[in-house]
Amino acid sequence: MIDADLSCNEESRREDVRNSSFLGLDYIEVSASQTTLTVFFLGKAPAAIEKENVTISGGTRITGIQVTGITIERQQDPTLDDSMDVQVNQAGDFSTYTLNVVTVDGNGQPTGQPMAGFDPRYSEVDFTFKGGCATGLDCLPQKACPPAQYSQPVINYLAKDYDSFRQLILDRLALIMPSWQETHEPDMLVALVELLAYTGDYLSYYQDAVATEAYLGTARQRISVRRHVRLIDYAMHEGCNARAWVTLWTMNDGEFDPGKIYFITGFPGAPGEHVLTPSALANVPAASYEVFQPLLPAAGTLSIYAAHREISFYTWGDDLCCIAPGATSATLVDAPPPTQGEQPVATGDDATPEPVRSLHLKVGDFLIFEEVLGPKTGNAADADPSHRQVVRLTSVTPGVDALYNKPIVEIRWSAEDALVFPLCLSARLPAPACTVLENVSVARGNVLLVDHGANTSDDLGTVPTDSTTANCPSPCHPALTQVTPGPFRPNLTQAPLTFSQPIPAGACSASVLIAQDPRQALPSVTLSSIPPAPAAASSCIPPLFTFADLNNPAALAQRLRKPADVVTQYLYTQLSSSTRKSLTKWKGSSPMPPGLIPALTADLNALLENWLPVTDLLESGANDLSFVAEMDNGGQGHLRFGDGRLGYQPDAGMAFQATYRIGNGTAGNVGADAIQYLVLRDETLSGSGIQPRNPLPATGGTAHEPISEVKLFAPHAFQDVLERAITADDYATLAADNSRRQEERPARRVCTSPFVPLQGAKATLRWTGGWYEALVAIDPMNSEQPSAGLLSEVRTYLEPYRRLGHDLTVASATYVPLYLALSICVLPDYLRAHVEEALLQVLGNGVQSDGATGFFNPNNLTFGEGIYVSQIVAAAQAVTGVASVEVTRLSRYQVDISNSSVPPFGVLNLGPFEIAQLDNDPSYPEHGRLELNLRGGR
Repeated sequence: MIDADLSCNEESRREDVRNSSFLGLDYIEVSASQTTLTVFFLGKAPAAIEKENVTISGGTRITGIQVTGITIERQQDPTLDDSMDVQVNQAGDFSTYTLNVVTVDGNGQPTGQPMAGFDPRYSEVDFTFKGGCATGLDCLPQKACPPAQYSQPVINYLAKDYDSFRQLILDRLALIMPSWQETHEPDMLVALVELLAYTGDYLSYYQDAVATEAYLGTARQRISVRRHVRLIDYAMHEGCNARAWVTLWTMNDGEFDPGKIYFITGFPGAPGEHVLTPSALANVPAASYEVFQPLLPAAGTLSIYAAHREISFYTWGDDLCCIAPGATSATLVDAPPPTQGEQPVATGDDATPEPVRSLHLKVGDFLIFEEVLGPKTGNAADADPSHRQVVRLTSVTPGVDALYNKPIVEIRWSAEDALVFPLCLSARLPAPACTVLENVSVARGNVLLVDHGANTSDDLGTVPTDSTTANCPSPCHPALTQVTPGPFRPNLTQAPLTFSQPIPAGACSASVLIAQDPRQALPSVTLSSIPPAPAAASSCIPPLFTFADLNNPAALAQRLRKPADVVTQYLYTQLSSSTRKSLTKWKGSSPMPPGLIPALTADLNALLENWLPVTDLLESGANDLSFVAEMDNGGQGHLRFGDGRLGYQPDAGMAFQATYRIGNGTAGNVGADAIQYLVLRDETLSGSGIQPRNPLPATGGTAHEPISEVKLFAPHAFQDVLERAITADDYATLAADNSRRQEERPARRVCTSPFVPLQGAKATLRWTGGWYEALVAIDPMNSEQPSAGLLSEVRTYLEPYRRLGHDLTVASATYVPLYLALSICVLPDYLRAHVEEALLQVLGNGVQSDGATGFFNPNNLTFGEGIYVSQIVAAAQAVTGVASVEVTRLSRYQVDISNSSVPPFGVLNLGPFEIAQLDNDPSYPEHGRLELNLRGGR
């Protein structure tokens, strides 16, 4: 007897029948010929059974299958089941058949009753003759209990607001509750209807909002737009904070931890002293000043020296000196010479006196070069504020000027920090004073890099528990508790969140440190999480401890001394053995043992997990503790975690705390000398008279990118970035992109060699007989011959973009020397020598006294540009004293220069890889020759 309507996934009765005195059928195996059925019993076979006791019913196409014989196989091993081979007259079809073991009547005919001794549920077994046939299924189809079917109400999909939802519900109630006709608002059912209508109106608005935010063209929220454009590789930025250089003026030497201080700008009612404590700012509104915090050094102590507050440049006894633009070295005065009566320290009778040293400069330090006096007046108010620059030292060499017995320090700085203006060191005042003015410019040490943003923190709460499911034990699986964390989307309470680009590794120049790319800026926020308690069948899983316990673990120590609950007991096992011993010895009296609090705090901190921000979770692994900070339209930060595949999903019961900075955008771009105060966090500086100052304005503060601009530029941005070089023009475009090459320069080249920009590049694909070779010719700025290092640098830069199958060669351009001859008529009142000198400057390859470049300066000539006679005549005619100009020869320079010619149509054409050259250097006539024939004048 098999109940066809009963479906069970676990059959416990089967084993009970096997272990009892009842008999039963287990399963059937069909032979390859499908005419022999091997029937296995639940235990032992009956003592007497004939073929008449076995019947086969069922089938759709083939029915009436008869049993022709049976054979019993009895097992001597009590752990093995008996079996019975049943022979049938023919094979069945693909339908299900049933084999029954029944009793027989007096005439030997089978009846419908189970055979005596058989359990009624296992006296028959279903089978199919095609069970041994090949099939693509691995498992037996399970019988399922389908859910109940309910009638669906008629829904008006045009109902989208409160009034339509309210009327729809009232109409529905009129159908199912015709006796209810109440319309007064105080009625409970009417109030319930209006509440449901309000909920429906809210869900309808939410549905419309989801549809609106699903497309970039209609999205209105920053978070939605940011996610859309990230899928097309566009990095929408949230701006970045400002950075500034601060120098500390001090009267005494000292050292301090840069993490224990910060700087602020001036504010109304500020005190006269420049070192403040937090109590001095207790009643000052935070919006009245801007906060800047040290970036470098990131750890350790910072030493400040009184001698570094103002350092003089050494001019080796000369006057009227300046440091030219592009300089990367200078000499500083180490210490003032000994006064009269003082003698330098000597190490022996004939030993050289040991100079007195006051400077403590080292490689990696920053110096600010500043013009402090007006070179023409000697007044500090006339100093040019644009003549200020920060450099980072790459070499510091102490020395002595033996002629004057003065200790000096020779310094060098990074090529990226090359001087961008002439730095005046000494000047002569006008009459009647006519005195030499020293120390027009000085160097200032004790320099720190600071950036905008104040520290704060938030307790983000605990990850909720969505569900806690306790699995029932089975013979193969023990009982387990499965915990599903709920949605956790915490928000930061304060704004604006600071975004800052991480300090690049290996940066050795001040210019690299001060510059920021807002698209590479990361939010200045870190998270700490407390692990959850062990999973239990409860509705809420708590954390092991709280962040308040980290600040004051006294109450937690009392509970850990005698742990009573499961959470405290588990936390006790996570502590170190020494801490557990200290808790065991402690009797609970006050005060606590002196070493217990630090040890317990250290153990709790060791259990914390740190989470770091990333731009997105697309490259995060399942175990990466990372998150994304997304900014909404109001500037509030929303934190998003991973889902277990892209980033680790926080466990239920985890408690989070955020430590972040606030202050972003253009608000930090304060002017020079705006940062005036140093604020101590929790320590006292040794010494006195410290005064911070920023000689240069804070820069780099950038506002967030507007949504309108993102929608405008993002769909086409990927087309503007060349990622692969396929054609010759692609190679030339990539090589000529100076900003891209500068960003990808290795740190070792940034520190050791200056960046040489290219004025242009030209490329072609040449067939070598088996493949193509990409020949890239480069034209460096301010030069005609690229160095071997520049060729190698461009070759390395282009290699990642090279197409497979292309060889890559980077070479210099083909320079074409010119022969230019002019016939000049000079006005009568001008000296021919003066006019000739001016013409050589105008038609030369250098820079004139007024800063203008010569006609044949390398920066004025590039690939394939022809030389026009009219332009040469115009440049020469503009020289004062020139009456007329005639070009008598303009050709490529040759060894045989007897043949004079001027190109037809007044243009000397050049090839696409050729650049004109005319250096007019007598030592190298093959680099071009200029011949001037002047007449007239005097």
